[in-house]
Amino acid sequence: MITRRSMIATSALGLVLFVAPRVSLAAEHLTQTIGETKEAIQEGRSGYPASLVEHATNALDHARAAQRAKADPNLETGIKHLRRAIRTAQGTHSQRRTAAAVRHAETALTHFQSAR
Repeated sequence: MITRRSMIATSALGLVLFVAPRVSLAAEHLTQTIGETKEAIQEGRSGYPASLVEHATNALDHARAAQRAKADPNLETGIKHLRRAIRTAQGTHSQRRTAAAVRHAETALTHFQSAR
């Protein structure tokens, strides 16, 4: 005979098993996002805007996946700044625009680190 207590325990276990993989997946994507954003910043500081765009695009993909797995306002703000960094650095060789893109990427990194 199934009691109410065992029914609640079974439901709680099912919920935990459903939510736990999503949280760990979000953490993995967030770790990848932070790593790629750091690479983008480093490449931008070295004067390689095309490489900055490549790493920032990879970071954006991971950030979106982390956002889908676990919504967070810091992730959303970081994604916005990452998009701005990509738009600013895309197709340019200007040091001023590259520096502006690096600033956007640094702001995004701050928000991604806050999302942890």
